[in-house]
Amino acid sequence: MGALEGGTGHLPESGLLDDETRTDALDALGDLLHWRLAPQRWERVGQILEALARAFAEGDIDTFREATTDLELAGPVRITRIGATPLTPAPEPVRDRANHLVHAIGGVSPTGQAASAGPTLPADQVERSDPGDGSGGSGRRGGANSPG
Repeated sequence: MGALEGGTGHLPESGLLDDETRTDALDALGDLLHWRLAPQRWERVGQILEALARAFAEGDIDTFREATTDLELAGPVRITRIGATPLTPAPEPVRDRANHLVHAIGGVSPTGQAASAGPTLPADQVERSDPGDGSGGSGRRGGANSPG
């Protein structure tokens, strides 16, 4: 059983990762929650996440950095061929593994920003889901000047 499955997910040496390595990994893990890829590419991302988790559990910083770079490079490409396989969001097992890794790695970036359990919504979507008027997103869609 790996360090991320059933264990605490933290290495005995809390200082294993330097700030840059930790930030790079947390950024890549956060980004993947927003990606849309073909199913075959998600399989590859899953393999990279396993390598990242294994390197972290074993304290292998060089392999951890390599896996982080592989993850960054596995992201979406800008051009999609006509007739290409449809793109999908991250499958649940990939999302779960990414979230476990975020929390195991530290869950807080060096800037002090806590890692979320899911993707962060863009500001325009946050306003629609929670108007900030104390209604708790009750469905009212008034703007900033709407009575309330």
